[in-house]
Order: sequence, then C-alpha cells, then structure tokens
Amino acid sequence: MYLVATGVPGLVNFLAIAIYTRLLSAEEYGRYALVIAGVGLFNAVFFQWLKLALLRFLPAHRDDPTPLLSAILTGFSGMILLTGALGLLAGSLWPDPTWRSLLLVALPVLWAQAWFELNLEVARSQLQPGRYGLMSSVKAVSALFLGALAVLWGLGAKGPLLGLLVGFLVASLLWGRSRWKGVAPKISISRLKPILAYGVPLTANFALAFVVSSSDRFLIAWFLGEGAAGVYAASYDLAQQSLTLLMTVVNLAAYPLAVRALEVRGELAAKQQLMENGELLLAVALPCAVGLATLAPGIAVVFLDTEFQQEAPHLILLVAMAALLSGIRAYHFDLAFQLGRRTLGQVWVMGGAALLNVLLNLWWIPAFGLLGAAWATVVAYAAALLMSAYLGRRIFAVPVNWRSVGKVTFATAVMLPILLVGRTSENWFAWVGAGMGAAVVYGVWLLLLDVGGLRSKMLGLLRRLRHAVR
Repeated sequence: MYLVATGVPGLVNFLAIAIYTRLLSAEEYGRYALVIAGVGLFNAVFFQWLKLALLRFLPAHRDDPTPLLSAILTGFSGMILLTGALGLLAGSLWPDPTWRSLLLVALPVLWAQAWFELNLEVARSQLQPGRYGLMSSVKAVSALFLGALAVLWGLGAKGPLLGLLVGFLVASLLWGRSRWKGVAPKISISRLKPILAYGVPLTANFALAFVVSSSDRFLIAWFLGEGAAGVYAASYDLAQQSLTLLMTVVNLAAYPLAVRALEVRGELAAKQQLMENGELLLAVALPCAVGLATLAPGIAVVFLDTEFQQEAPHLILLVAMAALLSGIRAYHFDLAFQLGRRTLGQVWVMGGAALLNVLLNLWWIPAFGLLGAAWATVVAYAAALLMSAYLGRRIFAVPVNWRSVGKVTFATAVMLPILLVGRTSENWFAWVGAGMGAAVVYGVWLLLLDVGGLRSKMLGLLRRLRHAVR
C-alpha cells in the first residue's frame, strides 16, 4: 500500500523537475532550490521533533490520543510564533528585494509543510496508507499544476513556492482536520517533557543531516553563482529523490512494525523484525542505485533541459552512491538510537558528518566545481554510516544478515551487464528496455537465491491460491 501511497507523489515530483527545469532558467531554478533547502532546514530545526515524537509515541496512546495530540499542538503553536518572528525580521532586513520577497513567501510554506507532515505522521502511526497516499498525491499534483501556472504567469521562482503552499493547505484541510477535533493547545510540562527529551536530540540530528544534504547548494551559490546551484540541485534531486522514495516506502511500512514489536513482544522480536526490514531495504535500494548510476546519461536527457545536462550524468552517479549510503544509515543503523531512546547518539554521528561535509565543500567546490560538492557528500555519508553502525551497536544492536547482503550483491552484479549495454545506446527506448530487462533478471535471481525467504513466501502464496480456487 505504501508503494502506491508514495509512488504517485514521487512520479509527480520527477515530473516537476522536468517541467521546472524547462520553464525556469538555471538562475531562477537555483533560487527556488535554495528557498526549498532553507525551508527544509528550518523545518528540521523547529518542527521535526514534533513529527518524530508523534510517530514514536502515538502507538502507545491508541486508546486516548487527545493528551498527546494536545501537547504536540502546543509545541507546534509555539514554533509558529518563534519562526514567524525570525522570518519577518529576516525578510524586513534582507538587502536584496528579490530575496526579501522570496523569504516572505517561504515563511507560510514552512508552516504549511510542517502541518502537512504532522498529519501524514498521524496517518502513518495509525497504519492508514490510504489516507497517507491521498494526502501526498493531492498535495503533489495540485502543487505542480498551480506552480507551473504561476511560472507561466510570470512569477518566476515564486511560482513553484506558491504552488507548494496551496498544495500543502488543500491536502491538510481535506484530510487533516478530523484528527484534531476536540484537541486544543494546553501547556503541560509532564506531557511536553518526554516529547522534548525524545525529539530535541533528533532535531539536532536532522538539522545536521540537512547540512550534509543541502549546505553544498548554498556554498555553490556563494562560490559559483545561483545558476550553478540550480544545475546542481536539479541533478541532485533527480537522483536523490528517486532512490530515497523507494527506501522511504520500505521504512514507512517497516519502522512502525519494529516499534510495535518492541512495545508488544520485546527486544528479540524487534531485532528479528529489524533484520527482515534491513534485507528488504537493501534488496530494493542497491539495484536501484546501480541502475541510476549506470543509466545516468539517459536519465539526464529524458528529465532535464539542455541547460542542466552537461554535468548531470556524473552528478547523478555520485548522488546515487550518496543516497544509498544515507538511506542505509537513516533507515537501518540509526534506528538503534531511536528504539533505544538514546537519540543524542545520532547528533554525534551527523555532527561529525556535517563538519566533514562543510570542510570538504569549502576545499573541493573551488577546486573541482560541482563534482567536488558531490564527492564531499559521498564521503560525508560514508563516514556517517560507519559511525552510526559503530556507536549504535552499544545502544540497541541492529542486526545485519550478511548472507542476504551477499545474495543481493550477487543478484545486482548479474543484472549489471544489461544496464551497461543500454548505457551505450542513444535511444531512450533502449534505456527503458535495459532497465526493465535488468529488473527481470534481478527478480529471477532473488527468487533463485531465496533472499528474505522470497521463494518460500511465493510458493506459500501459490498454494493458498490453489486451495482457494478449489
């Protein structure tokens, strides 16, 4: 269900990159990308802790969620007041009138995004992928449609931002209001204390993670200009969003299962669930990362305008590597800190990675340009993965099935020659065919190797279907 729930918004987001890179100049796209990065950073710093605490604690308050939701709403209201004051101050003092107007649009986008994501987490915590998918799809479609119209109307970089704002509000009003009926902000230290204790360290972690993923855009704009930042952002988002989408699908469905296993059946059951989750995560992510990296020239031609294509193949390859490392860390090894309720450990992990990333960007962007920024991201995420695996095992040992890792790696290697043949072609039909052929070969080898008990599960399903027909 979560594949469908996130698949439509994901496809729309890819379409948005293709449309906006054709409607906006590289400089305008760079401004839009920088605003989105800034909104994401402020969302991570000021609102992410509420979202994470809601996901972690709502399953334990299924019988009476109102007190928890009231505490969440209190924190949300406080963050609106704080960010509103900061945003209005920055918007009034910023010397560039173009950026001043963009900042004043970004502020309501920040609030709308934070509220939208809170409502998504309510649906996710209550295992409602249908509601989750409707909200995500309506937001994505309406944001792209209205954003494109606004750009055609002549609003430039503000067009996609206004589309996002309306998309967030429409989806939240249609499907979010019912969950908050009878809930009012109420200051309660006893309720806010565990939320803060759990969420604030994670807020620092996500803010630092955002430094790793987005600080390069600001530094590129500083060293090379807003146009270069737009070129980099288009290629980065194309690779990162596609791979992260698939890994997010796994995590959306799998993480709540691990939490419930821990709450209901104990630590051993949770570790078994985590091992199964990890097998599925790698089985989905590794071949997709290899496919993105191998077919990067064709992907750039299909999705990006000519102004963005020159360095895109190399950037897509490197970002695919970085996204794979980041996803394995975030959706597998980092869960040790969250399930062990010692989330401060993640701060040390991402703090080291963020510092390394910024230092490498300051060194490599002037020396190597956009590729220097991409390599800095790869190195930083590799370091973060190693630190997370090392520190997390002391808190809540997240298991790894190395036999399954070997099987998935072998199956991916077998499909690689098909992708390499497709890469040599200049026909988009050959690229699509190579990708589909590689996927079939990979799936066959997964069955033959019985990765994650897939063959046994399919045989069991066939037996049940045969009995049902009889």
